[in-house]
Amino acid sequence: EKTGSNIQDVKSKNRMLVLKHIATSSGISRVDIARSTGLSKMTVGNIVTELLSSGLAEETINVSNNASAIYGRRPILLTLAQNSPCICGMLIKRKLCQIVLSDLGGRIFKQVDYPYDTLDSSDDTLDSSDDLLRILLRAYTECAESTDRRITSIGIASLGPLDSSRGIILNPPYFYDIENLPIVSIISEKTGLPVFLVNDATAGAFSEKLFGSGTSISNFAYLHIMNGIGAGFILNHALYDGDSGQSGEIGHTSINFDGPLCACGNRGCLDLYANLDNLQQRIKELAPFYPNSPLSIPQTPSWLEIISSGNQHDPLAITVLEEFCSYISYSLTNTLNLLNLSTIIVGYDSDGTNTIIEDLLYHKLSKITLTAKSNPLSVLHSTFGGNAPLIGSVALAADKIFSGHLSLLELETL
Repeated sequence: EKTGSNIQDVKSKNRMLVLKHIATSSGISRVDIARSTGLSKMTVGNIVTELLSSGLAEETINVSNNASAIYGRRPILLTLAQNSPCICGMLIKRKLCQIVLSDLGGRIFKQVDYPYDTLDSSDDTLDSSDDLLRILLRAYTECAESTDRRITSIGIASLGPLDSSRGIILNPPYFYDIENLPIVSIISEKTGLPVFLVNDATAGAFSEKLFGSGTSISNFAYLHIMNGIGAGFILNHALYDGDSGQSGEIGHTSINFDGPLCACGNRGCLDLYANLDNLQQRIKELAPFYPNSPLSIPQTPSWLEIISSGNQHDPLAITVLEEFCSYISYSLTNTLNLLNLSTIIVGYDSDGTNTIIEDLLYHKLSKITLTAKSNPLSVLHSTFGGNAPLIGSVALAADKIFSGHLSLLELETL
């Protein structure tokens, strides 16, 4: 293992640092890059010249109407070049695969969705690992053929459990009996590209750290509410992924030691209590007591309808969501106390900016966590909502470039 750096290593590291600042901004000046990175203006200027000549960055004039722009020279801002290399991101869910092309800053410009349960053609059904691979490769080809930009790599965010270090999807429960699928090696062989794998909730944490509201937060937990409950952790500004990529399985922490047996082998897991089926069942049971609730209609309400009603302060929605968040808070309390975290970012599908889930979790956790007694607890809504794991698949691959683990061909001759 290398313990030192030569001049070329330092130069490459600085170059990637500048590229990261350009990629993750909507336009940034040389002065602001120097201020943010601590590099000298001369160093930044030299690196920017290299990035411009390699076709990775381009200049644009700031056309804002502030006083300096009107009375002084308008600052020249740097952005990623329109035809700069891009990344393919893949998100694997139980009922849906999403494949995107994104620039290095996480801005998606092509997306293909494959829902398994609503496809008409028998060629698009999902019954095995072969079907999953076929769907992913078909979607990748569709994306690749839609652009002239070079695709550098592929990031895959998947439901777990999985072994990210070996690139294997292990044995997700209720997922078409797919088991021990070496997805990284197969997709890499078929596409000829570097491929990286991460748990979906961990990907959500990474999206917030690289592109979202967690960029300046050194430690936080990301909580993802989907079909199950997952978590991802940023510790000391770095992604914590465990020994093999199975960290954050908060849905399989027990909140009732005498509870029912879970598919994972544990008893009383959070996922058995905090799930959509239970929410819908509780609404059905309580509906007669709330005849004026929009959720009392005979048809089964969706997650979005429940969340929307909760944000509109519907008493039935508040009642069931409070119970839902109580279950989550039991597991989160243990997590926050163990890791001494005071920031939680929550991602889930919603139709607006209201934060009923975050508000309920804040009120419950602020009363029972040790952290809240010494540090103010912060429960934030994800920048990307329910799309955080999808953006995280891109963030995973982008970080491999920014950290120097993956080189850009455009810079190899510099």
